[in-house]
Amino acid sequence: MLRQRILTALALGLPALALVAWGPNLLVLGLVVLILALASWEWAGLAGAPSVPARLLIGAAVVIPIAILGGVPVAGLHYLLLALALLWWLVVLLILPFYREDEARARGRFNALFAVAGIVTLVPAGMALVWLHALAPWLVVYLVVLVGLADTGAYFAGRSFGRNPLAPHISPGKTREGLFGGLVTVLAFAIVVAAVWGLDPMDSLVFVLLSVLIGLVSVVGDLFESILKREAGAKDSGSLLPGHGGILDRFDSMVAAAPVFLAGLLWLALVPFPVTGP
Repeated sequence: MLRQRILTALALGLPALALVAWGPNLLVLGLVVLILALASWEWAGLAGAPSVPARLLIGAAVVIPIAILGGVPVAGLHYLLLALALLWWLVVLLILPFYREDEARARGRFNALFAVAGIVTLVPAGMALVWLHALAPWLVVYLVVLVGLADTGAYFAGRSFGRNPLAPHISPGKTREGLFGGLVTVLAFAIVVAAVWGLDPMDSLVFVLLSVLIGLVSVVGDLFESILKREAGAKDSGSLLPGHGGILDRFDSMVAAAPVFLAGLLWLALVPFPVTGP
């Protein structure tokens, strides 16, 4: 399974990262729209959308705003949506400790609340990724690698040292030791990148702290998708990616990390503010 996951990641991930690093913003917008169209299809299925038209409607509610917001200069609406995304993830963080699965709940029925949550989750994520790319393509590459390393570090640390469950009611396989391992991996990577990019000491400090925060936020996105899958009675969001499950299974951490990372960069003045779009 691990070998299959690595091969899939190399076959799909490296070309996508190359496109992000050197491709024009419009092409990256198309890639983001494609990925989130697939993710919204899976999300709609987990929410119990009763038909193909219903899934397509939910998908359209995700990709059309992303396409519009990503194709026009950054304005007040972008900042408003970014602020709402931060509020949304704060709410998610606060409700995670109180979640308990209802074994008596019927599975497979359409859950309108989860369908709306998908739109609220995916639209700001897509907008943030395109916005980040317009600022500096390597910021997106950094974020993708950072989130991947957080997940990888947590996986190996959890397998080697995991004893104490992190969120047993949501994802019993995740451990506090795994979380710590992921954050240590993120910390080391952020320190190296700050040095390579030649950031001054103060900027390096806030950049590293922001990166560690993003490592934590990525776990929130992962756990939120785990709740969605529990409510749907599904192990994976789909089967499109061999060894990984669905698109959403690989993108769940990113949807939380992207808007928080962008907001942090802007707030900490690590990028110009305000900024025009593509």
